[in-house]
Amino acid sequence: MNLKNSLYKVSPTPFLKEILLPTSKSHSNRALIIGATRGNGFRVDNLATSTDVNTMLSCLEAVGIKLIRNQDSVTFLNSFPACEVETSKDVIDLKTGDGGTTNRFLLALLSRGQKTYRFFPSEKMSERPIDDLLYPLKELNVKIENNKNEAWVELTGPAQMDHTKKIVIDCKVSTQFASAMLLSFSNHEFEIELKNIRASETYITMTKAILTMTKNANSFLVPVDFSCLSYPVAFALLNGSVLIKNCLSLDPLQADGAFIELMQNAGGDIEWTPNGLRASSKNTLSSFSVDGAQFPDLIPTLAFMAAHIEGESVLSNLSVLRHKESDRIEEILSILKNLGIDFQFIPNRDEIRIQGKIERNPEVTLVTARDHRMVMTGYLFLRKNSGGWLAHSDCVEKSFPDFFKLME
Repeated sequence: MNLKNSLYKVSPTPFLKEILLPTSKSHSNRALIIGATRGNGFRVDNLATSTDVNTMLSCLEAVGIKLIRNQDSVTFLNSFPACEVETSKDVIDLKTGDGGTTNRFLLALLSRGQKTYRFFPSEKMSERPIDDLLYPLKELNVKIENNKNEAWVELTGPAQMDHTKKIVIDCKVSTQFASAMLLSFSNHEFEIELKNIRASETYITMTKAILTMTKNANSFLVPVDFSCLSYPVAFALLNGSVLIKNCLSLDPLQADGAFIELMQNAGGDIEWTPNGLRASSKNTLSSFSVDGAQFPDLIPTLAFMAAHIEGESVLSNLSVLRHKESDRIEEILSILKNLGIDFQFIPNRDEIRIQGKIERNPEVTLVTARDHRMVMTGYLFLRKNSGGWLAHSDCVEKSFPDFFKLME
């Protein structure tokens, strides 16, 4: 089905399925940057099929990386920046999509080259913060210009590496800036200092762990995506059951794995079995309170859970959600209003207090921002209530291309 710009009809049905989840795009894009710096037959297996990952692969090939693709695996035959000699163009234009890791990781990687690279992202990526990554690159004498000749960023290296120099990266807005530098310069010795790590610190831990795991290995196996896992498990906990057959253990590197423990603590029927992770709506759940700073991608799903569990649940420390594919705080509040859910928003604490209820709301047409996580969250709200029409359904391809097929 072509979901582009289409409305998707959601029916209010239970969820009773055994499924296979996609693999992690966070792991995939990190492994692809490592492969691009390594070459020499480095292989990534179980690669995610999301648009963020496919865009990364296309951009790497456009700058001269030679890849062998075989189903869900990719092998690197050469590396960057050595591959630049095999491309004839001095200025290379790249359609970089709307992925934060895709764009930010590529900016750091390509700063090591000598050619000029022009970035043409899509959706709202050009409105998202980037200065805290560009500043340390400029400190390495990379020439960078913004909004020149219709390009979001024009970049010309090479970065001047000096092992005596310390690079300071401000992570207040996004830890992706830190991961971009750690991955792209992993085979160069200079000190990187990270400051203002207020949210998503586990993603830096993920980056460092993957670098350690691949240091003496020539391949990397991408695990199941725990961000994707939250959607079917959330719905099953409220209306049905699910068995995730390719999820046999928790991945400690993925912050969104916290969803399992959070919902178990709320009384959810979730257990690991020899056949996979199983969840059902057998138990009545209790309200909960969470600090969302370390797993911001879970907050929309947790808002869905809170809206359908009796009592007041509290989602706090949400400021990082302002800088995602959309302002996800405003998007969550909009969905709650449209569905008639009682809530209180406390701006000075970036906190949402949600008063959950059990009864259904009337059928509605839900128009969220063009943001994959808000669209998938909107689907959960509609299906748990009386159904309705969901806009921007094509957005799910960014992280979970088979979302509707798997959920129906």
